[in-house]
Amino acid sequence: MKTFPIPVTVFRAGPTQPRPNETVEIEPSSMPQAEPLVTPAPPGDASDDELAAASDVVEQILRAMRAAQRSTRFGAGSLRLSLADLEPGARHALNQSLGQGEVSALVRGADGRIDWRIQETAFAGLWRVQSDDPSGADLLEAGDLPESVKLAARAGSAAQFDCAQLPEGVMNAPALVHELRARARQIGEGRPAQVINLSLLPLNAADHAGLATLLGEGPVSILSRGFGDCRIASTRAQGVWRVRYFNSMNTLLLDTIEVVALPEAARATAEDYADSIERLEELLGWMRGD
Repeated sequence: MKTFPIPVTVFRAGPTQPRPNETVEIEPSSMPQAEPLVTPAPPGDASDDELAAASDVVEQILRAMRAAQRSTRFGAGSLRLSLADLEPGARHALNQSLGQGEVSALVRGADGRIDWRIQETAFAGLWRVQSDDPSGADLLEAGDLPESVKLAARAGSAAQFDCAQLPEGVMNAPALVHELRARARQIGEGRPAQVINLSLLPLNAADHAGLATLLGEGPVSILSRGFGDCRIASTRAQGVWRVRYFNSMNTLLLDTIEVVALPEAARATAEDYADSIERLEELLGWMRGD
């Protein structure tokens, strides 16, 4: 995972910004819960058959990851392996063997209900993806981000922000809206993120409220942990994301709007992917007692 994409600047206290050391809660209900990090280790209580079935899955996804690394541009697509036919004991052995990493995500449908729950394994670029429907899909997926996230991110409408919808009392929000509208026309896969750092701008309460209303809530929310939390939420406008960084005390350090196809802070890099392949090879040998 990438670290902060732009430098963190400690901003001065004032009526338009949170005070230093103030705890800030931002849309806690829409964010994934912070799952505990789990070190990958084959469970000691798994039977030989369960561990063998789990290791077969690791071998399949590893073979596909190696082939994709050699033949395609990283990030062009994901590799998906269904676990629907895997016995519960073998699935448990697989989950424990893969562990849990720093990134979690939720994808919601048009009705606001959760469609997909996503958890990165301890191997960056390898994801556990589950439909929230008990009878739905259960996948192991390799890629920079799961396809369910990418599809939901592309489903947003084009940015058509209307400054007339801003509330009375706004100060700098109209200028930001015009800037967002212009930047949103330049979105494309592979283009770098265009970042608007709200932490450094003189915005009043009406500005913040107006921007929140115009942007709205999109279908994707992502929690990326490392040195604190990075909370990422799509908006109703395609390619426009709210990205906020918090320290370990839940104090807001950096509040940004990113205009980009997919936020880099949540994506596995090609280097992550290559490292995960090497580590999965070691895991497979461990699982098979080589």
